[in-house]
Amino acid sequence: MWECMREFMALVEAVGLLKPLADYFERRSTFMAFLDPPQKAGGTLTRLPKTSDAPPRFTRTPVDQTGVSGGVASFICQATGDPRPKIVWNKKGKKVSNQRFEVIEFDDGSGSVLRIQPLRTPRDEAIYECVASNNVGEISVSTRLTVLREDQIPRGFPTIDMGPQLKVVERTRTATMLCAASGNPDPEITWFKDFLPVDTSNNNGRIKQLRSESIGALQIEQSEESDQGKYECVATNSAGTRYSAPANLYVRGRSISSSLEFSKPVLVVLSSNENALSLTLHVCA
Repeated sequence: MWECMREFMALVEAVGLLKPLADYFERRSTFMAFLDPPQKAGGTLTRLPKTSDAPPRFTRTPVDQTGVSGGVASFICQATGDPRPKIVWNKKGKKVSNQRFEVIEFDDGSGSVLRIQPLRTPRDEAIYECVASNNVGEISVSTRLTVLREDQIPRGFPTIDMGPQLKVVERTRTATMLCAASGNPDPEITWFKDFLPVDTSNNNGRIKQLRSESIGALQIEQSEESDQGKYECVATNSAGTRYSAPANLYVRGRSISSSLEFSKPVLVVLSSNENALSLTLHVCA
């Protein structure tokens, strides 16, 4: 019996079915296992390890941040692994739990953003920790948040001179969100959409971040409904980070316009039933 079991598992692995079979059982919280031949009475239950298991590995880690009381701070943490790691945020060793603390997950499940708004000093000043774990292992990384009062803001701290404005764009058209920021040194301008960083690397060049002196622009070509949302620009230099007020971008369907000319008055009759809507034109004598 035991030799037959080993031959069966060797065949499964040889034809490339070991991983799918292991995944099948793992999704059902069931172990693939077999009993080694008993030496005396009973045998040893052995789990067959998945060949693809991988411990968590960070692909993006949070960076230290200095914000302003009443403002916003966001920490980004992403990790890979198999199974996909779970991301947890801690403050002083305890899982964050506060109405001003929001964790926003990436759509692809690669990680999350810890957003704190509005910032309070000194209560929010702390060491924050991103912990990524799966059934293979656990890793963590720490970052520091400093919160300044208005009277503590140093010279050169970033200022948002012009934030993005509400915009409505037709689908397939180009939308451009503008932001002007100043500081010393000149701040870097980045963008967030719905509290997540805008990814310009995964859209075939359709979304671009542009810069001309103190003006930053987020250019969205061939606008889609998925581009609709709340946008913020973020100005960062060595002195700190400042967020703009959010602005909504709305993407609507393309309008169809036509021009009809009639030499006589026209009566327009609009009627409907359960299945259809009809428009009838009656030319008046």
